[in-house]
Amino acid sequence: MREKILRALARLHAQHPWKMLLLVLAITIILGAFATQLEQSMRWSDLLPSKSEKTIQYNKVINEFVTATNIIIVVEGEEETIKAYTEVVVPQIKLATDPKDGRPYIKRIDYKQDIDFIREHGLMLVKADNLQNMKELYQNPNLVPLLTNLNNSFEKEYVGREESISTREKEDNTIIILDSISHLISIMQDYSSGKIHSPEEAQKAVDKLILGEPYLLSYDKQALIINAIPNFSMTDMDKMISGTDTIQEIVDKVKKDFPEVKAGLTGMIPLGRDEMVYGQQSMGYTSIIAFIAILILLILSFRMWAAPLFAILNLVVGLVWAIGLAAILVKSLNIMTSMVTVILIGLGIDFSIHIISIFTESRSIGKPINKSIEDTFLKSGKGILTGGLTTCGAFFALIISSSRGMKEVGIVSSVGLLAILIVTFLFLPSLLVLRERRLEKKLAEGKIKSKPVYKDISLRAFGKGCSWLSGNYMVTIFCVVLITIFLLVSASRISFDHNYMNMEPEGLISITLQDTILDKFDLSMDYALILADSVEESREMTKALKNIKSAAIIDDISMYFPSLEEQRKRIPHIQEINRSISSAVIANDILDTELNQVISELDRLEMNIMEIQDMAYMGGQDKVDRKCSEIVGNPDDPQSLSIIAQFIDSLENNRLSGLKGLKEFQKHAAPYFKESVLKMASTENIVLDDLPASVLDRYANRDRTQFLLTVFPAENIWTDVNFLQRFTSDLDRVSNKATGMPPVMQELIRVIGNDGKNAALLTVFVVFLLLWLDFRSFKYAIIAMIPLVAGVIWMVGLMHLVSMQLTVVNVMGLPMIIGIGIDYGVHIVHRWHIEGNKKVNQIFASTGKAIFLTSITTMLAFGSLIFSIWRGFGSLGAAMFIGVGACFLSTVIILPGIIGFTERK
Repeated sequence: MREKILRALARLHAQHPWKMLLLVLAITIILGAFATQLEQSMRWSDLLPSKSEKTIQYNKVINEFVTATNIIIVVEGEEETIKAYTEVVVPQIKLATDPKDGRPYIKRIDYKQDIDFIREHGLMLVKADNLQNMKELYQNPNLVPLLTNLNNSFEKEYVGREESISTREKEDNTIIILDSISHLISIMQDYSSGKIHSPEEAQKAVDKLILGEPYLLSYDKQALIINAIPNFSMTDMDKMISGTDTIQEIVDKVKKDFPEVKAGLTGMIPLGRDEMVYGQQSMGYTSIIAFIAILILLILSFRMWAAPLFAILNLVVGLVWAIGLAAILVKSLNIMTSMVTVILIGLGIDFSIHIISIFTESRSIGKPINKSIEDTFLKSGKGILTGGLTTCGAFFALIISSSRGMKEVGIVSSVGLLAILIVTFLFLPSLLVLRERRLEKKLAEGKIKSKPVYKDISLRAFGKGCSWLSGNYMVTIFCVVLITIFLLVSASRISFDHNYMNMEPEGLISITLQDTILDKFDLSMDYALILADSVEESREMTKALKNIKSAAIIDDISMYFPSLEEQRKRIPHIQEINRSISSAVIANDILDTELNQVISELDRLEMNIMEIQDMAYMGGQDKVDRKCSEIVGNPDDPQSLSIIAQFIDSLENNRLSGLKGLKEFQKHAAPYFKESVLKMASTENIVLDDLPASVLDRYANRDRTQFLLTVFPAENIWTDVNFLQRFTSDLDRVSNKATGMPPVMQELIRVIGNDGKNAALLTVFVVFLLLWLDFRSFKYAIIAMIPLVAGVIWMVGLMHLVSMQLTVVNVMGLPMIIGIGIDYGVHIVHRWHIEGNKKVNQIFASTGKAIFLTSITTMLAFGSLIFSIWRGFGSLGAAMFIGVGACFLSTVIILPGIIGFTERK
């Protein structure tokens, strides 16, 4: 049946080549139209099963929370400079619009705290215990009692209480207070020395003391974050690219006026843009590299131009069919399927090589065109069909995977390879026939003097080498066994790289700035996300999450919306503050005798901060220790000075001018302090509708029915796989709805690990079954499988020897190499089956040349991925380069030995 079909195809090409070309052209136009509709997504979550809870929750967050997909501008430089830069760049970013529809790209920009809300409800946001300890701070606005109350509050909250800075939240709160004190001391010193006189500076010092730093500054004040909330999501690919590019242009333009500032974009939108753009660019130039390298190799191997160009043209048409079918079947390429083009280039060219090899071999011995094309189909057609369908079947076995990534790779690669296989049988032979007819016509018309001479392009030396291996089969088999055992031991020691950042493009600003945020703000951008169905559930989960050691910070709406019970506990303390500050009389003067009290309280404040410094040093709270050192000096550094001690010295040495400056400070600060605290001391209950839009958008979805918790890990999750597992496990114990990059990657590693193993086993079974049906012989099927099994072992063993690790991307290569590697054994066994015994030299000189070329072209295609900026693509390319080489070597070494053994009689 198969032979009849092949003979019929040969006759069609010999008799009606133009009709065959027109048929292919018509189909190509139709599928080409579909190919233009193919989209691309580079989100890791798209690789998980669509029904996975992690995927469902992740998509919910992306689609329903406007702040989930953001553009973060990281500004670095000196504090005052980066603040000035921010005030200039923010209005310009707000004005950026899409030229297509005129809509602003940005909905809102958050770069400061929502001060107005805090002014109205600030004290209601402070926990009852903290209010109990710190309430004295708010009771008198005059300088001397303010410093006294500050010390009293400090001693109640911190002195002798190590637990007061024991958690990340408490540590950060302490740094905020210390920073406000540092600023207060500096402003007071500037007033006392006569450097400043404006009311604004005194009021800023008050604001910082009771409201905190308004800007989103890093611990060292050398970096600032601007959080831009876009009017589009990551699913709008065009706007994601154009919007990011437009904002980047604005950032760069403003930088020209601030040459000392560094600024760049990160966040989900810029990272998604970079992954998309650089992923497409990588696939573009790696495909071009593969095409050029393969074309040069074919020209050198076949010693002609026409046939290699036909092979490339055939491959291009096949890829159009493959991409068109992919658009119909999956509609969008993901991280894994975006690499399929290069995979199909490497595999699809194999069919053309076998067709051209046999055709030129037949023409070289003088056979006519129709007989040569028939020989081509009969001698290579069976092997191409078996090898191609076996590889397609192996790839198709990936559809059992639960992960969308591997499942879609199976669909796209199997259907795509089948498309190229069909194109090769329908298109390439007609091109070869038409060329031969044209040459014969020219010869008949006298335009050329003689027929083109097809040289014997078989590898005779290669055939002799394989013949020697066959003749010395015992030595061959013994050496193969030793090599396989050695590489099996090596393969058993290979490790898995859990760090997905090693898969991302290297050197991208959007990625390096994530490291900057981690370094400057001690916050990982790879946080977890949990959806709660109510504010109450959000609060309860926050309480549970704060009890797990693997979580550093939990950011949720309860920070701005405490429960009614919590608000009731705070009201008595707020009422006491209100009574005290209301009855406080603002002093018009500071007496000379009170200056001594100021100095005494400053000295007491210095001692209190030193006490905190000692606690922080002993407890390992480095950030608190550094902040204390900025104020009172570093005891290990004699050159480090205390700004409080310097202020005291200045006051003691310049009492009159110092007193005058402090009076002026109190004149501006005290009334503003009293007015501000009275506003903050509201006892009205906070309700959800009181929260500003910036807060609601951050924590609630559009219809305010779900609430988002963000959980920042306590350590770098990618440098310690045990911590990653512990962090995700802790999250799952609190809620099975946990998503975000850490849970997604942990789930992806688990799913792909299971899928890879199951797919590999099924692929082996499918391949063996197809071979058994094709050869109708258990013996021949086993013989064809042996070099494949050895090749896979050699592949993994060699990967370990060259210090490679398995990753979530290159692990996909294991089931793939089974489908690819079997092709070599199939062609050799088919040719052996046709030629008969004692033809090892001829088999490997001819068919061996073809599989040598196909392996080299496939290695070149996968090798081109190594040049991809996407390191994940590079890891797959390197693994497959090794795997194809290993399978080729195992085939041409093992099969001669097996053939020699079976023919030994």
